[in-house]
Amino acid sequence: MILDRLIVKNFKRFRHAEICFKDGITGILGNNGTGKSSLVTAIFFALYGVKATGISADYIVSSFASPKDKCEVVLDFRIGGDSYKVIRTFRKGKTVTHDAEFYKNKQLVAKEVSPVEAEVKRTLGMGPVDFRNTIYAAQKDLLTLLDNTPTKRKEWFQKALGIDYLKTESDAVLKKQAEEKTGELQNLAGRLEALTGQQSEEELARLKASVKKFHETIAEHGKARDLIKKQRAELDAKQKVLAEKKLAYNRLLQQQQNLAREKDEDTRAAQKLEAQIALLAGEDAEYHRIEKTAASFPEVKQRLDALREKKGEHLRLTAELGFATKEIADLVARAEKQRALISAIDADLQKKDGLVKQVRAGIGAGEIAGDRLESAVSYRLAEINKQSGTLATRLEHYREEREKIAADLTTIRGAGADGVCPLCHQKLGDHFGSIEAEFAAQLQALEEKAVADLERQEKLAHEKTRIEALKPALDALRTIADKLRQKPVYEEELLGLEEKRKAKEEGQKSLGESLKKLGYDENAFLACERESAGVQKVQLRFIELGKKIGQGLQAKEQLAGITAKIAERGRELSKLAEEIKGAAFDPAEATHLEAAVAGADAALRNEEVLIAGTTKDLRFTEEKIAEYKKTAEQIALLEKQAGELKDEIELLKLTRTLIAEYVVYIMQVVRSRLEGEVSRIISEITGGRYEQVLLDEDFNLLVRDVDDDYAIDRFSGGEQDDIAVALRIALSRYLAELHHVHESTVLIFDEIFGSQDEERRNNLLTALRTQESRFPQILLISHIAEMQAEFENTLVVEMGADMASRVRAVE
Repeated sequence: MILDRLIVKNFKRFRHAEICFKDGITGILGNNGTGKSSLVTAIFFALYGVKATGISADYIVSSFASPKDKCEVVLDFRIGGDSYKVIRTFRKGKTVTHDAEFYKNKQLVAKEVSPVEAEVKRTLGMGPVDFRNTIYAAQKDLLTLLDNTPTKRKEWFQKALGIDYLKTESDAVLKKQAEEKTGELQNLAGRLEALTGQQSEEELARLKASVKKFHETIAEHGKARDLIKKQRAELDAKQKVLAEKKLAYNRLLQQQQNLAREKDEDTRAAQKLEAQIALLAGEDAEYHRIEKTAASFPEVKQRLDALREKKGEHLRLTAELGFATKEIADLVARAEKQRALISAIDADLQKKDGLVKQVRAGIGAGEIAGDRLESAVSYRLAEINKQSGTLATRLEHYREEREKIAADLTTIRGAGADGVCPLCHQKLGDHFGSIEAEFAAQLQALEEKAVADLERQEKLAHEKTRIEALKPALDALRTIADKLRQKPVYEEELLGLEEKRKAKEEGQKSLGESLKKLGYDENAFLACERESAGVQKVQLRFIELGKKIGQGLQAKEQLAGITAKIAERGRELSKLAEEIKGAAFDPAEATHLEAAVAGADAALRNEEVLIAGTTKDLRFTEEKIAEYKKTAEQIALLEKQAGELKDEIELLKLTRTLIAEYVVYIMQVVRSRLEGEVSRIISEITGGRYEQVLLDEDFNLLVRDVDDDYAIDRFSGGEQDDIAVALRIALSRYLAELHHVHESTVLIFDEIFGSQDEERRNNLLTALRTQESRFPQILLISHIAEMQAEFENTLVVEMGADMASRVRAVE
């Protein structure tokens, strides 16, 4: 994998930066904190997303960006003859927006986060952790490789190769599972012990014997119950026959009671009719006595209706007469009001003459008509305002002229006799002596004009004040004129009111004559009303008596019919008494039979209770036996589970042992492969001086020098750097080969020159140049500015005044 271009927007400290990578060794220089390592982070972010950066998502987007801005990273790279591009965007606000696109040879291959991540892994042949360990080496990596602490390098290699998870994490998981299984086994053992203590063979045998006894008892009570049921059936048959006899007997008794009740009701009805017929004798006499009075009711009612009609007419005429009287009074009051308004207008007319004289005198006009006075006043005020404006303008002009003359005089005085006149631009000469007198005369003339105009202006102001004082009089004249225009209207309204009053008085007179002609008498009406009420009562009594006499005839007919029915009912009762006497029903027999049925039912219920109680005991005992069986099954199941748990625990222990042995085996394989790779690289770096490197079980380094193997602390600092670089590059080669990556790739070293002097730094650069055939693109990140001249390509990362980082390519 070869990098071509990286573009970052709003990423960490960068607002915008574009870096074009070249082959060879490229130095990325800059002070600490400027964002050098952030460029590597941007590469990991572009390929694998947020998790691959190792930093929180809160710090991905630049703090310079607004809430609406998003972070964007674009990475162009090559593998073999194919070109690739990854575009990844990220924004974190109220909601997280994360998107990605992956292109191969300018064709879109995948879109969205998950598909792009899968395609990147397939293309590079590895995930983010292996990719980081393959291409990226931090300063701590070389320090760890040179550490003399026992097993330190071995632990680092296990972590870099992912074996630490297999050794540590998987062992912890298996250990935890084994402990959990052991806890489960101990729990099962406790449950088994508790269940086994609950079982008793003697108790189970006793329960089974009880079940047999209960079955026998239920069978005995069942036979007794069946016998009682048979006896009960026989009693039911006897009760049925006796019930039929009782039903017939009761039916006869019911008929006897019904007939006796009906006979009693008929007897009471006959007695009531006889009393009613006896009362009719007196009411018949009253009926004939009031017959003549009742017949006079229509004539009395006719007279009352005529009086009511006359009363209605009287009330109507009286109401109309009252309304007419009220209207006449209202018209008289309105007429008086109109006369008062007309009188007030006549008084205002006399006042008007005085006001007209006052206004004419105020404006100095003798014969101006009264309706033109207001126009004349307005015209005169306009003339005064116009003249005042003219005078004010002239006075301002006089003031300006005086100031100009005074200024010219001052200029001439300053110029002297030899000076030039500011007006005619001629030399003053002899004329200088008379100029001041000329200017004084001009000033005097202007002063006189100004005084005259001021006097005229003051006179106009006095006149204006006098005329404006006439405004109340003009307002009063205007009001009087409005009232005078209303006088004909008031007079016309007064005439109309008088005519209406006369018409209403004629109507009032006509109504009085109609009332007198009607001749209504209230006392006669009341007397007729009382007479009509008395006759009406007599008529109602006459009608009532007529109805009663008619009902008396019907009562006599009903009495004859009821008397016949009473005699018939007596004969029927005698016949029913004979039938009841001959009925074959004995109430004592029924009582004896009911007692026998009750005894049978009690015996039957007793047997049912005994059977139910024994059945309940039987079920309880069977449930106890079922519980014993269930407990036995649980014991068997728990014993089976305990056996399975023991097998699982042994399997987990075996697995831990196998994994530990497998880790040892893997480390031996890795160690063997790394020994060969490191030996080849150290030979290339040292030009064949050192050709063999050995790694013991703790990955301690032994370098062959002449005919013996030596630990790395025997060698110089520069030689130790060569060994560490060789070992780190060997790891990158091994990881690439492990993931079947056979193409040349980029290699990044971050701050590996931090503690070295200039000689050791140059030695490291020389060592890295020997690897350009396998790693044609090597990026070296450093804060040491003096190394700029040592690199084929240099990128300088700087922080601007706005605290944003920038990248500058040094040509």
